[in-house]
Amino acid sequence: MVSDSYIAPQFGNRDNPFTITGGEGLKIFTKEYGELFDSVAGYWYNVLGMRHPELLDVKRDVGGIATHLYEEYTNPYAEKLAKQLCEKTSMASLVYSATGSMANENARKEAVHYHESKGISSEQLVFTTIHGSYHGSVGEMLKWIDPKQNPYSIEEPIYEKTEHVDEIIENYKENIENATSEGKTIAGFFYEPIMGVRGAVPLPSNYIEKIAEISKKHDILMIADEVTTGIGRTGTFLCSENFNFKPDIVCIGKAVSAGHYPVAVTLFDQKIIDSWHELEKMGQSYSEIHRRGNSLVGTQEGSAISLKVLEIIERDNLIHEVNEKGKYAMDKLKEIEQNSNIREIRGKGLLIGIDVSNSDLAKNHITPEMRNHGINVLAEGRVIMFNPSYLISREQIDYYVNTLNNILTK
Repeated sequence: MVSDSYIAPQFGNRDNPFTITGGEGLKIFTKEYGELFDSVAGYWYNVLGMRHPELLDVKRDVGGIATHLYEEYTNPYAEKLAKQLCEKTSMASLVYSATGSMANENARKEAVHYHESKGISSEQLVFTTIHGSYHGSVGEMLKWIDPKQNPYSIEEPIYEKTEHVDEIIENYKENIENATSEGKTIAGFFYEPIMGVRGAVPLPSNYIEKIAEISKKHDILMIADEVTTGIGRTGTFLCSENFNFKPDIVCIGKAVSAGHYPVAVTLFDQKIIDSWHELEKMGQSYSEIHRRGNSLVGTQEGSAISLKVLEIIERDNLIHEVNEKGKYAMDKLKEIEQNSNIREIRGKGLLIGIDVSNSDLAKNHITPEMRNHGINVLAEGRVIMFNPSYLISREQIDYYVNTLNNILTK
């Protein structure tokens, strides 16, 4: 069970900083600890390891060509990547950006435009999310750290308490009514299918599906932040595939370029595209609608690398591998879950959180001890994250779990 008192940390407050001098494959080279197996794939994005030879070949062949997508500019790599991503996600169009934060910001912008096309002023529009969500700069705007500052946000799910989910759903309905009475319109609901910096908290289907049902009735856009979970991280191309509704907007990043180039994407359902055409009729041009996104994105190099990433993932059946290795890792970790220092082990695919007794144990004991034993780990609050490259071996999983168990037992 996730405790109400757990607060996800702000970035920049890491207690155990160290210097990375290089890396190769699933290894990083550090000034303080020497060579480490990286169990968090950089920050969950080096899904094919560092300096993947096929991706380096692409950088050599296409690198330095900065033709991007903006207004009339286009290039064949960006167009081909857009086509593939739209086909794989059943979405209608997309906007490129460079980071997950920018992808979420583009989602917010287009949600505003969608409602403006229906005659609702941007000053009336507000957004909501789940306590403890991140969503980059948009999350900061939504006051994810202090939910009291966003009166329309709702609680995160707490396991084994189905009646608590019902209470949250009722609270969501009340928030919509309150917004309406205050002259506001909730434009969109941001959600992570598995809450990353909250400590790998999966959203139960009865929780998020009821929210989606209510949102649809009120024309509130469901915005899936799959920056962390997308492109196979949880054993499906999108983690949202596990739910019985389709989001209106999807944000992806991290794995899409395997950490070899700054690439992120915001994908839109057809009704968002239709709203662009409505805005055109109202006198707004495509440039005012930010159809092409941000400058210096959708470049030939970045798009070519992402195309190669998708090719490797499909060719080597890596999403299936993530699913199988994730089950193997979870089974091994469940064997040590009875340790008194562990509260819960949760997650899906290769997005797993080991929730230990307190943040001091996670940050000041487990983290440095694991690094002393040749494994890089990252703590989010009291949760040790396990988000390795898709290429991790079962032997590496065994070593990780055995090392963690020995440290916890001590």
